[in-house]
Amino acid sequence: MRNPFYKIIPANFNNRTALAKKILVSRNPIGKAAIFYTIMGILMIPLDGIFNIFEKRLYQKDSKPILPQIFVCGPPRSGTTLVAQTLIKYLPVYYFNNLTSIFPNSPIIANKVFRRFNITKNKSLLIKSFYGRTYGIWEPNDALYLWDRWTGVDRDLIPKSISPQNERKMVSFFAAVEKYSNKPLLNKNNKLNTYAHLVSNAMDTAYFICLDRDPVYLAQSLLIARRFIHDDDSVPYGVKFNFPKKVRKGDGIDPIKHVSNSVIRHKEMMVKQQNLIGEKRFIIIPYEDFCREPAKWVNIISEKVLGASLDVQKLKEELKPYPVSNKIKLDITEFNQINKNLEHLKMSYDQREKQRTVE
Repeated sequence: MRNPFYKIIPANFNNRTALAKKILVSRNPIGKAAIFYTIMGILMIPLDGIFNIFEKRLYQKDSKPILPQIFVCGPPRSGTTLVAQTLIKYLPVYYFNNLTSIFPNSPIIANKVFRRFNITKNKSLLIKSFYGRTYGIWEPNDALYLWDRWTGVDRDLIPKSISPQNERKMVSFFAAVEKYSNKPLLNKNNKLNTYAHLVSNAMDTAYFICLDRDPVYLAQSLLIARRFIHDDDSVPYGVKFNFPKKVRKGDGIDPIKHVSNSVIRHKEMMVKQQNLIGEKRFIIIPYEDFCREPAKWVNIISEKVLGASLDVQKLKEELKPYPVSNKIKLDITEFNQINKNLEHLKMSYDQREKQRTVE
């Protein structure tokens, strides 16, 4: 039976009660804010249903977006939130906010009704998050509950296709958002690095900014996330990939091998999406490079996607480099094992790519 609150409380957490307790006893205000928005979302279900009646009238079947739709994607823990928040702060774009998480069935109407209370401007947004979540009600939200409409509610799985009916619904939704905001949209959806071509085929104004992080530190961060979010380092954080039996250790999953394989698979997916869509619309950004020169990359995205050059020198004065969070945080034995596994897997990956190029 479908969880009636699935848009508000996703089912892709291994132990939601334990996670909520862990967040509540922590000192992180963003995590506590996320729980508050969840509670508000449950309380507002009746009002969201009423708003939805008017929301549906905005979705004109034949409408298509005209302005660019910018989607930030990449493996979880690869810097996607940092990049999305930076682009939102420094580019003239519209984004989904935390208010939409309270009204997942009527995000446009909810913003129309409550926008008089919004005094937040893009420039004033904080570059701060907690596992992708933000604090203020007007700050960015991934709005994955919107993507659930067209790609299914199981966020652990990679969509193989989008039905023609859902494709039309998706396009008309983004057209309605554009009509309301009169701005290009920027939205973060990590999983798009595995199925961006399906969205690209439906919307020729869709652009994808994909993050590529050093694989060793990405694997480390994913393993830490598994332990915090799921209390189980054998449960993936993000999409689930099918792996051969060699990732098993005895009767269970070998977490080090499993997370290493996940990193390589994400890399394969990233390259595949760029090959399918093209470098013009699927732009890969090294996380470490973005942190060192954020102003340069903001200008590149502005030029390539929005067709407008920025004053880079002035932007550099305001937008300073970010610290690269690539530090050893695991037990050194585990870290070295990740490194060793990835060296072996990368060698196999390079050999497959070489063979594919020859063929």
